[in-house]
Amino acid sequence: MVAIGQNEPCPCGSGKMYKHCCLGKEPPPRMSSVMDELRAAIAGKTFNSIDDANAFAQNFMESKNRVPQLDFLGLSSEQMHLLLNFPFAKTGEIVEIDPNLPSSTFQGIPVVDNALLFMGRLAEQEPLKATAKGNIPLLFAREVLAELKIPERELHVTSIRTEEEAPILHALRELLTLCGWVKKRGDRFSLTENGRKIVQEGFIGADFRNLLETFTLKFNWGFMDGYPPFSIVQQSFLFGLYLLHREARREIEDQALADHFLRAFPQVLEEARRYEAPYREPRDYISGCFPLRFLERFCEYFGFVTIRRETIPGRFSKRKFVRTTDFSRRYWQWRVQ
Repeated sequence: MVAIGQNEPCPCGSGKMYKHCCLGKEPPPRMSSVMDELRAAIAGKTFNSIDDANAFAQNFMESKNRVPQLDFLGLSSEQMHLLLNFPFAKTGEIVEIDPNLPSSTFQGIPVVDNALLFMGRLAEQEPLKATAKGNIPLLFAREVLAELKIPERELHVTSIRTEEEAPILHALRELLTLCGWVKKRGDRFSLTENGRKIVQEGFIGADFRNLLETFTLKFNWGFMDGYPPFSIVQQSFLFGLYLLHREARREIEDQALADHFLRAFPQVLEEARRYEAPYREPRDYISGCFPLRFLERFCEYFGFVTIRRETIPGRFSKRKFVRTTDFSRRYWQWRVQ
């Protein structure tokens, strides 16, 4: 009855674009339920033309997409669609970033301190000759690695033979290149004009915004973590921050947050089933991947949460308790509660 645009919110209510959700697939029960409601709303009505019927159906679907959803913690499918697909462009009525925080606000944030360390050392030694494989030279890599702020979860490498043996360092160099602060021309590494300006004049809010957008929109979160792609973990970062805003003002265990994520995006379990392994359930993949990629490698690294870790007797893993920071509450100005 109604033509659904490929870039419009999927009628199933997932918040994803139709082309990335149910287009060409067997409709899930939730979508079938919506279509049953539409047929019931149309029953007994007469329309002067197909265009009138389509307009009615379109208005019906749009009104359904504006209804708050329990699985989305009160956000509507329309709002979720914006968070997933236009996180920095069309979400001003949901959340804004405070642009007026002083530069001192960003001191002590791990990703910022690591970026400044790397660029400061490069400024002293540029142009820096790359290795035959195109990596930063070993002596430079070892000097920077020795002073990096390394999250507890990451492997603490004490001796490396190449940059690639220190994933956090390799990822940092890639991130700074994507930010437009470090470049490699031929076989030489150096700072760009923007990178040199940061080293000389200091790190400001606009630089943090560049780091944030680059890390969330361009950098590959699945970099060397051993999990399947699960792109929705990265795509849903802004919903994840809303989840923290709602649930992590006081300490909450990381697995409880992972459960919230699964309720919002149950389709990821279907993706996980394609990677099933003995003694590992699909849910196990998500309960490990979401905390690692979103909570530890993004939120903790960017200063949005603190994570208190408790040793579990007889086990290698630890319990993790997450809480938003003062910085996070100042930086993200949520318009919805």
